[in-house]
Amino acid sequence: MPYKLLKSELGQRIAQTSSTNDWIKNPSIPYGAWVLSEEQTSGKGRGNHVWLTLGDEPFIFSGKIQIPAHDLSLPLFSLFAARALLKTIFHFFPDRLEDTTIKWPNDIYRGDKKVSGILIESEFVHGLYSIVIGIGLNFYGTNITKDLEQIATFVSDRPLEEGRLEQFAFHLIEEMNASVIHLLDPGQILKELVWIESYSYLKDQVVEAELNGKMVRGRVLGFDEFGFLLIMTESGEKIELMDSSPNFRIV
Repeated sequence: MPYKLLKSELGQRIAQTSSTNDWIKNPSIPYGAWVLSEEQTSGKGRGNHVWLTLGDEPFIFSGKIQIPAHDLSLPLFSLFAARALLKTIFHFFPDRLEDTTIKWPNDIYRGDKKVSGILIESEFVHGLYSIVIGIGLNFYGTNITKDLEQIATFVSDRPLEEGRLEQFAFHLIEEMNASVIHLLDPGQILKELVWIESYSYLKDQVVEAELNGKMVRGRVLGFDEFGFLLIMTESGEKIELMDSSPNFRIV
């Protein structure tokens, strides 16, 4: 079955939409397409959360791809999407190598504050996954509302050069497609997981999460080959977490 990955020539720039993920789900828009919006009025977050775009120059992006289901672990894909975004950030902002990480499953943090969220939405039909990748990134701004100033910040400390949003999008597309290709090679998966773990916000942290209706606590070990978070409890039990529960927290 063919892979339908992102194509640079299928991009569109729009002024406003309620949600770029909803916009690109339109059946008339082909796989491989992507969109940048200058404004998003009802951005989606994970679960019932919303994504609030911050700053003067936000990056509001969605892309649509199709992949054979037998080649894909969705938790691993989500983690590799964050890998693609973080590598793109490092390419344009090398200063961020010192303070920017992936917070599992796919948020990007600068220090202890969030700069980006990724929302993966998928549909399984006839052996294929149709996947929408939504990304909201706070590039640059001069102020943050009081209720968010302790938890959110910006990637850049200065305004962006003209055309940088589009340049960022083109490089991100390359990295996102590379991430999908890496998922076909178990050896490459392990190599990339080592890189991801080196930039893991949760590295060596003690966390609590809900598992099968009970709260568990353990130290983060890393990720397995399916993108699950591995933790070791105080009793020495190794536990795999597929996704973060609503009450997931760092202790």
